[in-house]
Order: sequence, then structure tokens, then C-alpha cells
Amino acid sequence: MQSRVTATRFLFVSIIENSRPWQRRLVGGLVAIVVFFVLVRQAAGVVLDRWWFDSVTTAPVWRIRFVAQTELAVGTGLLTAAILGTSVWFVLRVGRYGVAPQPRFIERYHERMGPGHRWLLVGGTTYFAYHIGLAASQQWQLWLLFQHGSDIGQSAPVAGGDIGFHLFRLPFLAAASSYLRQLFLFTIVVSACAHLASGALQFGRRGQRSSPYAIAHLATLSAAFAALQAVHYVAVARPSIATNRVGTFDGPGFTERSLTKPGLLLVALFAVAVGFAAVWLARTLQWRPFLITLGAATFVHLAVLVVLPSATERFVVAPAEAERQLWSIEDNLDATRAAFGLDEVDIEPLVLASPDDVHGDVNGDGAVDALRVPLFDLAMMAPALQVLSGTTATRIVDVDIDRYDIDGIERPVFLAARSASRTDLPESGWVQEHLVYTHGDGVVAVPADVTDDDGRPDVGALAGTFDVDHDPIYFGADLDGWYAIVGTQRTQLGGAEFNGNGIDLGGFGSRLVLSLAVGESQPVLSSELTADSELLYRRSISERVGALAPFLSLDGDPYPIITDGRITWVLDGYTTATTYPSAQFVTIAGVPATSGLAGREVNYLHAAVKATVDAETGETHLYRMDDGDDPVLDVWARIYPELLEPLDQFPDALRSLVRYPDDLWAVQSTLLGRYHVDSAEQLFNGTGRWAVSAAAATTVGEPTTSPAPPVDQFTVLAGNSDGFASVRPLGPGSASNPTSTRDELAALAVADHDLAGGIHLRVAAVGPDAVPLLSPQVAQSAIDADPEIARAITLLNANGSKVQFGPMTPVFAGDRLVWVRAIIVTGTGSSPAPRLFGVAAVSNGAVAVEGTAGEAIAALTGS
Repeated sequence: MQSRVTATRFLFVSIIENSRPWQRRLVGGLVAIVVFFVLVRQAAGVVLDRWWFDSVTTAPVWRIRFVAQTELAVGTGLLTAAILGTSVWFVLRVGRYGVAPQPRFIERYHERMGPGHRWLLVGGTTYFAYHIGLAASQQWQLWLLFQHGSDIGQSAPVAGGDIGFHLFRLPFLAAASSYLRQLFLFTIVVSACAHLASGALQFGRRGQRSSPYAIAHLATLSAAFAALQAVHYVAVARPSIATNRVGTFDGPGFTERSLTKPGLLLVALFAVAVGFAAVWLARTLQWRPFLITLGAATFVHLAVLVVLPSATERFVVAPAEAERQLWSIEDNLDATRAAFGLDEVDIEPLVLASPDDVHGDVNGDGAVDALRVPLFDLAMMAPALQVLSGTTATRIVDVDIDRYDIDGIERPVFLAARSASRTDLPESGWVQEHLVYTHGDGVVAVPADVTDDDGRPDVGALAGTFDVDHDPIYFGADLDGWYAIVGTQRTQLGGAEFNGNGIDLGGFGSRLVLSLAVGESQPVLSSELTADSELLYRRSISERVGALAPFLSLDGDPYPIITDGRITWVLDGYTTATTYPSAQFVTIAGVPATSGLAGREVNYLHAAVKATVDAETGETHLYRMDDGDDPVLDVWARIYPELLEPLDQFPDALRSLVRYPDDLWAVQSTLLGRYHVDSAEQLFNGTGRWAVSAAAATTVGEPTTSPAPPVDQFTVLAGNSDGFASVRPLGPGSASNPTSTRDELAALAVADHDLAGGIHLRVAAVGPDAVPLLSPQVAQSAIDADPEIARAITLLNANGSKVQFGPMTPVFAGDRLVWVRAIIVTGTGSSPAPRLFGVAAVSNGAVAVEGTAGEAIAALTGS
């Protein structure tokens, strides 16, 4: 007869068992208070969120999101509790502990756990269901797209079905399938362990058999899992071959069409057979049919979906890839262009003079452009302007370039907002942070193409021109999580007064809600607040627009526009997807870390919205930028019909000053190097393959291999009225294979800075008689090798100063391409102010340095 194990209880079980009733009530009361406080804080956050939405828009954004999240949280929570809870209840009902002899480790477990075994199962089920519900609520965007998405009238190659199904329904089906299969798998594991602990399952003990109820229970769960797996093969995995990522070009190819697509039906049939075998096991307790069927299904899965596709790719496709895959590459070419907005690129040859013609007409088409070349690099301007034009409690963290009419001429202008900065407050404290230093201090405007008499950025040249030098900026960049309260007894910095609509804080109730939501007692206790106090919440541009339109991925650089004496922030929003059939996936790099696209992998990206935010009042508008070619935005417009405004309502005063979306251009200009070709044959062979040219070094003696950044400039290559565009050089070769690149210019990619946002590709001529064009790095090498410049740089790079370079800008002097770059001298301290030494112009290997870009080009060309 087996001896009974005796062991002390686990500590937490012993404490509960040995506690007195009043102690249990006390602990329970304390736990209830903590839970109540947490729930009240969460509720306060929800209420504050609702108030903010009501103060910003009349569209039911908050309600639609809240309802969708509630539906998912409640639905998945209840379903999880039902499936897992039912299994736990059944385990507790059929447990055999205390009825039949148990293994020693089971006896010891029950001796130490006692009633804690039941507590663990019930509590674990409750906790798991709660957290699954919370996690599911985060998929509310997939749920809304699933409900409101529709067909767009285009079929997916090979996989079949409308592209709308792949964009809107497939992502939610995949998430639901994953959730259900993981839930049943987890339930099977928990049930098996619980049956084992309860003694209903016996392994390797003579004379002891498992409970038929336990076996039937596990077999029934296994049958349900097999059925879900079969549905997954057909409804999710089969259409998902549309985004197959095996091989160089994404999308379904020969293997997916010939093997994977029909093979998924076969493995689905075997999964159904496993389900029937599991039902048979539950009814008869005969294991052999189930194990044989399960083994056969596993073998077929591995053979059809793993081994055979790999062998086919290696031995059938690879030896004759062009013959077998060219149709798939054609699909990839068309889909990628449509998915990334590259299907209407204007491609023209770049016609230049022969290398024997050393003279170019600086007074020709490019004359005005030569006089409007930006001199300083944006990266060096923020610390410089902070030194030259900073004010108390503010910091210049970002500088943008735009074009403005100055004395009748469109000229490039640097704009830098003096944003409120917590780290720069002269005194810290809740009152100072939230009641006094509530805003920034206007915008610094500096000509980008000229300097002052000392060669430094001319911060005084445009003072008073735009009448926003010291306007309060309540809403701006880098204000995440920093709320402000206006209309208090404290005087704001500079005596400013807020003239917009905030959240009313005149009553005790609203102040209590704020205190609970942000976890600070000051709002409800402070005597500084009055009946006229208002809360300014979500003051950061990205935070504000992101909360209002969470379905958008936001650009990393909101930029200010000055019109009619007011500052308006503009921020681009993008729609993205990862299920666009046959389109190439892109890992997004070369964008700011603050971008909503940074580091993401997508195969669909469109410029969808331009958001405008008034810097003083916070008034926010979202304008559609598409012309009906963005099906993802179409669905969100149906979900939020009052949120998005049509393009024709975009303010006229802003139209001529908007920019092409920066982060989109970073992706498109990279893709253009590969997807500018006309045929699948060219795409497959790599003929005409380009990559973004390597950047010219910005510091002497520090070569770089990073891609050249776009340059915002006036150029004759632009297709808009004022000629202001973003230009990026492309060179022959592949970025993924550095040895294939050649240091010459293949094309210039141009994006117009206007509301239409056209893209142009100016392609250099090729062939034995073609004019060789310098790349940015070769042009920089010519500058570095010039003896006079080298001597000057040697002298300047000493005694606490160093030489840097401005942007490498392509300018056309008549029919010659000239690279223009400013030579800058800066200090080596923490707050350097750059000073212009001269401007270098390079063409056909010849270099000239003068005081201005126009003079340098004239000296170079002899005109």
C-alpha cells in the first residue's frame, strides 16, 4: 500500500488558511480599495480623453473607437473565459485525487497546494481572460476595416480574390485565426496538466488507467483545434500566398501557383481527418487511429509546405528562373508601382552639353536658381540659431526650409520655431511648468541663400517681415505629455493670452478628473486656478494628430508655414498596409526616429492626409490628399465621414507653401532606382538598376557611405510653378551589392513641393558618346583635391575651428550640370555658429570658389 506524503503548505496557501476571518476581510477590503482606485484613474483617463475629442472635433472619433475596442475586449474575454473556464470546470468535476492512488509528485503537489490548486485554476483563468480581452482591444483598427472594407474591383494575381479582401478582411481573419488556435492549444496544455494533477490522467502506472472523461475532454479540444487549423489553411494561409516573400521579388511565383496553393487544400483535408479521428478517440478511447492520422497529417504538412517547395525552388525554378518567374516579376513591378504611388512618374532625358563645351550660360534657364542655392545644412542650423536668436525657456530643436516671396522674388528661407522647453526653464515647479511657461516664442526666419556681412546666418534680415517673431506657440513640436493650464491667476510668459478653445477647468469635478488622469494632486488643490481656467491637452503636433487619426502613420517632421501673420503647422499622414498582393516589401530607413514609419516593413504606402494645426489656438484640420487612388483611406473616410475634409477645402494661403511628404519621398526615391524600368525583363536582369548616390562628406577627412539626402532647392527640373522641389541623385548599381555601384550620376529624382506633388525622373544619357556626369562624392573629391582649397582648409581646420560643408546642390548653368556647395567654418565648442568661407562650384572636374554661388558658377563657366 502506497504511503501518503506529508508536506507543509506553500507559504501563500498557509497564510490564507491560517488567517482569521477579520484578517481576510481586511485584506480583501484593501485589495478592493486598490482595485477601485486603479479603475477610477482609468475611468478619469477615459473621461478626459472624451473631453479632449469633444474640444477638437465634432466627428465621433472617440465613440467609434471606444465601441470597437469594447466589442473586441468583451467578445474575446467572454470567449476565452467560456472555452478555458469550461475546461477548468470539467477538470475539477472529473478529478480523481483522493479516489485512486497517485504518483508521488502528484501527492506532494496536493499536500503543498491544498485548496490553492482550485484557486490557481480559477484565478489563472480569470486573469488570462482579462488580459486577452485587453490585448484584443488593441486590434480595433483591423476590426473596423473588416467591418467596413469592400472590394475595389481589382483581382489579386494567383491567390485570387479582390485586392480589397486582402487589404481589409484578410488581416483580421489572420489575427482571429491566430487567437483561436493559440487559445485552444493553450487550453489543451492547461487541461492536460490539470488532469494530470487531479489524477485523471495516468502515464506508465500498472493497473491504473486514465479517466475516459479526461481523454474525451482532451480529444474534443483537439478536434476543435484541428478544425480551426483546416479553416486557417483555406481561409488565411491560401490567400496569404499573395504576399509570399521567398526569393528576390515578393509575391506568388511558380512554386506558389503550382504547389503551395493546391497543397494547402490537401493539408486542410488531412487536418479535417485528424479532427474526425479525435472525435473517434473521444467516443471509443482508441488511440491508434488518431495517432496514425496525426502522423500522416504532420508528414503531409512537412512534405507539401516545407520540403517540396524548397526543392522546387532550388531544382526547378532557380535553373530557369526567367522562364518560370517572369510573369510573377511583371506582377511585382505593376503592384509595387501602384502600392507606392510610382505609377505616374514623369521620365525624361537629361540633355546636357558635351564635355568639350567648357562654357555654360550662367544667365540662362538656371540663372535665378544659381542665385538661390541654400548655403547651410539644416543639421547645423538648429544649434546656431539657438545661439543667435534663442529666448528664455525656449529651444530651437528643428529647422525647416521653405520658399517665400521676399521683395517680389521667391527665395529659400530657413524657419525655426522657438518651442517651449521644460529643460530650459529658469525655475522648475508645477506652477512654472504648467501655468507660466505655457508656450513658445515665435518663429525665427532666416534667408537660406545669403549671409550677413560676417558670413553668419542673417537672423536680422527678415525680422518683422512675417510678423510672427514672438507670437505665442501653444502647440508645437516636442511637447509630448506636457499639458498647460491657461486663464489662471498667474501671468503667462510675456503676458500672453490664449484665444482658442481648451477643456473647461472651472469646476471642481473637471479638476479632479485631470488630477486622477495625470496622477498629480496640484490641479485639484491649487488655488491658482479660476472659473475661467482651461486645459490645453495634447499640445505636441504629432501627439495631437496621432490621437485624432490613429489610423495614419505620421511623418517625422511637422513644419511651420507662415501666412497672414499666423503660424500653421503642417504634418503629413500616410496609409500603410502589409497585405497588398504581389507588391515588394520595404524596410523603411532614412527617416527620423520620430517618424511613424521608422523601421517598419510595409508593401503599401500612400500620402493620405495633410494635417494643419494652428500654433496659437490648436485648431486642427485633416485634408485628404488623394484623388481616389487610395482604397485604404476610402474605407477610413467611410468610418469617420466627418473627420476628413476634401482637398478643395485646403486653405488657399497654404497651397503654395506645402512640401512634398518627406518620409514618403525617402522611400519612393529609393524604390525608383529599381522600379523605374519598363519591363519585367529589365527588372529581373538588373539592367538600368540604380541606387541613391553615396552622400558627399559634410566634414573634411570623414568619408561616408550613407545615401545622399534630398536637397530642397529651386530647379528648372521641377514641374510646379515656382520651381521649388526636392532633388535626390541616383547612381548606377545596387545598394545591396556595393561592388556593383559606379561613382557617376545616372539620374536626378525630383519631387515637386506643391499640393499636387508630381514626381519627375531626369535620366542621364548612356553610351560611348554620353557626357559623364559627376556624382556628389566625385564632386566632393574634386573640391578636396583642389590645391588652393586644400591649403585654405588646412589653415581653417586648426585653433578651435573646423571646416564643414553645406548641402551638395545640383544647379544647371544653361545646359551644364554644376554641383554647388558652401564651405563653412564652425567652432568646436558645444554651441558653434557657422560662418561662410566661400562657395565652391564643380563641373567636369573643374573647381571654382567665390563668395557666392552665382560668382562661383560664373568663374567656372567663364560667363
